[in-house]
Amino acid sequence: MKPFIAAAFLYLCFTGLSVDAQNKNTLLSDNKLKSRIDSAVDLGARHYMDTPNTVGLSIGIYKDGKTYTYNYGEIKKGTGQLPTADNFYNLGSVAKTFVTTMLAEAVVEKKVSLNDDIRKYLPGNYPNLVFNGHPIRLVDLANHTSGLPGTAHIFPASVKDSLRKLSLPDQLDFYNVYKADSLLKDLHRLTPDTIPGTKYRYNGNGMMVLILLLERIYHEPYEQLVTHYLKTHLDMPDTKTHIPLNSTRLAQGYDRNNKPQPYLNLVDYYNGPSMNSTIHDMLKYIEANLAERDPAIKLTHQPTWKDAEGNTIGLGWMIDADDKGARIIHHEGHTGIGFNTLCLFYPGKDLGYIIIVNDNVSQERLTDLQKNIQQYLDR
Repeated sequence: MKPFIAAAFLYLCFTGLSVDAQNKNTLLSDNKLKSRIDSAVDLGARHYMDTPNTVGLSIGIYKDGKTYTYNYGEIKKGTGQLPTADNFYNLGSVAKTFVTTMLAEAVVEKKVSLNDDIRKYLPGNYPNLVFNGHPIRLVDLANHTSGLPGTAHIFPASVKDSLRKLSLPDQLDFYNVYKADSLLKDLHRLTPDTIPGTKYRYNGNGMMVLILLLERIYHEPYEQLVTHYLKTHLDMPDTKTHIPLNSTRLAQGYDRNNKPQPYLNLVDYYNGPSMNSTIHDMLKYIEANLAERDPAIKLTHQPTWKDAEGNTIGLGWMIDADDKGARIIHHEGHTGIGFNTLCLFYPGKDLGYIIIVNDNVSQERLTDLQKNIQQYLDR
């Protein structure tokens, strides 16, 4: 990435100010540019924001026991208001790591074993949830190797065509009628297409089945279960599946065409898990994951599946290495209501990132942004 760093440096030297690619106004930022890390973030952030249809960018960094927050752009187009570390964002698929943390907590509390047959926690008989005598285990749901279809219920093409004509809130109202009982009923007709635990296929449906099982194991709604854990174990009161939609702290999300999207609480059992949080709360999450003092958190980092190319998964978390061989644990998040998220940390460096944008321009660009910041810091 050195050519990028050099180009970005020359760009800033010659222009003096970065320009928003869409509205050509001076880019808003609270970066004080007083330290090396400030400069690294600024180079990467301005490069990201110098792209059509970006709106706002919030970055949280945990490094060597200290936290840093940076904000760029606008929380809502045309307001001139910077995002803050206390704005609410939907985290997209990063929500899956909270589901798997609750599974790990159930293991720590000796309520379950990762190798338990999931039918142990289902009402009635489900002889279909096996492949060649191999049952689906809890761990198979947590690492996307259950072999289950990615969708629990197949709606007719005519229904899908009708849904596309509805507004996003109306589509949500339709899916919200798909509750736990609906998923339990559909589980009777689903079958794994391979031996569970052998083939990775990213699967939001499997995570919803895991939520269903956790609710039966703990005899309480997932919302209560996860928010209680986050408050009492990790001091994260602003991380929850439901938030008041009249809150002044809500970020405005935009689709890739810059159309504002309604902020919605996604609570059905048809789509994948949902979680809302803030940069401040997510920095606490990163700190807890780096420290591994909480036994459930530590358990989520243990490899549970690995392929011939070395791709590795813990409980929900993806485990990789950067180009220098440093171990990284991460999860990305994209949501149709206008947000992209990257949560990534280096266990061996006491370093982690939470990056959230209120646009749907490109998930890959968030990864590039983090790499650009890291490469500058590593110089």
